[in-house]
Amino acid sequence: MLNAASGFMAKTSYAALLASATQELSPTRIRQSIAELVGQDRLSEADVLSLEALQRFPNSEDVLVIRALVTQVRHDWPAASAALESLIQLQGPCAQPASWGQWVRVLRCMGDDGQAMTVVAQGLANHPQDVHLLKEFAALQQISTKPHLKIV
Repeated sequence: MLNAASGFMAKTSYAALLASATQELSPTRIRQSIAELVGQDRLSEADVLSLEALQRFPNSEDVLVIRALVTQVRHDWPAASAALESLIQLQGPCAQPASWGQWVRVLRCMGDDGQAMTVVAQGLANHPQDVHLLKEFAALQQISTKPHLKIV
């Protein structure tokens, strides 16, 4: 781990932890530090830190990815959906199939199969051969899910 991130993790004050992460470190280093918090099962701190990082770096892929991870681990499906939607919008046509798949899974956890169908169809439009997206699409078709009209 980078020296700055080590120093960051050594701070004992939670306020100092937040200040260091958002003032001294890059989004990549913040992501690494949040991942360490998750690994230490310090999910509440990881959640607050990822939210603060998102407010300071709303267009950072690193921050959006770690925010999506933290919120999924905490089963905060609406926040996870928002982070993944922002990530995919930021990445545009370069959005990875895994990002689309994660968003579909989050929407299904929320019970929003119609939106999940819309999202998986959009993911397949960009990645028509992705096995995971094809499986999600088939599973949603099997339960006769109709897509929502909202297009991302």
